Amino acid sequence: MAKFNRIAILFIVILQVSFFSMMTTTSSLFLINSYVYKTLTIFLITCLLLFNLIFNFNKANQIRKYHFLIMIFGWIVIYIITMWGSVLYYDQSILTTIKNSYIYIMIVLYFLLVLFFDSNKDFKFILSSFSFIGAIYSVILIIQAILEKRNIIFLDFGIYGLNPIFDSFGPMLHLIRIAGPADFISFALLLTVIKQIYFKNKHQLINFLCIIIDFLYIVFVSGTRMYMILDFVIIVFFFLTLLKKRFPALMYGILSVSLVLSTIVVPVIINLFTSGERKLSFDIRLNEIKYYFGKIFYNNWFGIGFPDAKKYDQLLHGPNNSYVYMSNGKYFVEDVGAMGIVVVFGILGIIGLLWFAYKVITALIISKNRDIMLVIILYLLMTIATLSLVDPQRIFYLFVLIYIMEFIVKKIPYKNLEESQ
Repeated sequence: MAKFNRIAILFIVILQVSFFSMMTTTSSLFLINSYVYKTLTIFLITCLLLFNLIFNFNKANQIRKYHFLIMIFGWIVIYIITMWGSVLYYDQSILTTIKNSYIYIMIVLYFLLVLFFDSNKDFKFILSSFSFIGAIYSVILIIQAILEKRNIIFLDFGIYGLNPIFDSFGPMLHLIRIAGPADFISFALLLTVIKQIYFKNKHQLINFLCIIIDFLYIVFVSGTRMYMILDFVIIVFFFLTLLKKRFPALMYGILSVSLVLSTIVVPVIINLFTSGERKLSFDIRLNEIKYYFGKIFYNNWFGIGFPDAKKYDQLLHGPNNSYVYMSNGKYFVEDVGAMGIVVVFGILGIIGLLWFAYKVITALIISKNRDIMLVIILYLLMTIATLSLVDPQRIFYLFVLIYIMEFIVKKIPYKNLEESQ
């Protein structure tokens, strides 16, 4: 059963990269499983969970403590209440409401992972799957970006595929920009770091190579500045953890120098996001924040909820006379990070976020793997302002992160092969 589960979860992870973009994505496939639609992913996860509950129930029936379990049930209640409010307020059917909120059913991934992937071998397999798939995808994308300069294209560059930007960018290689896979590959880099910290010196060279390859893609092909900064900080943190035990004095020295340099670097980074060619994007983001802030209590006790996307397009994406429409764009609630969650769920969203923050902090306090908890918290803090972990692109990763935190809270650090059995 364990082998079947691993093959199934590997297939689901590969779905997140659309089979490495090697096949052409049609409009029908796009609506089933793509960067913005996760219908097939949720269906397969749900089927795998039900299959295990039927044929592998003994494993799920074991008495165990779960740090996040009550919070997860609380999130389900929040989701159901908001669905009920949306049905009443917008006078729409339950099917329409589910259609516009189905992505939150991804919460079943938490139950699948914590119940049936709870051994050290399972944990290592999950981390390795993301790590190796991310590295392989990075290599493929880098090769494609280089070959494109010779008009050789072998990946899915269609409108429903990678949809690259052909204007060259970057200070060195001037390759085309393929930004879509950055979410997965940046997450894969994070999980490679976690894998190395937890399993210590095992496959160290391979892990380092995966981290380098992922970062090369982020810098030279993705061009996503937020991920460049995030991944650089994660890599620096990772090397500081390596120095901590062997050369603590050197670690504190580097940390001190880094803090001093940050006073110079931070203003430069802020300028990168607020001036030049990025000024329009920054101005749009400010207007998005102003617009959505006024919708937090749109329905009194919850926010905008789950209205029909077609009927309430202007509510969801801004009025036609908004500044962003002058720039041929739209507002997206996913662009305002954690605030977007509050905009959808209102007061319930605030409760859900505070609950999550409390559980993460207590997990840090009780965990014996604090370096892993700290790097996860670092990832969450650096993404929370501009990236929403509950949008279709990233909600899969959110529940993988909660699974990792759940796992390390109850597991002592990996020490030897016997412990992995």
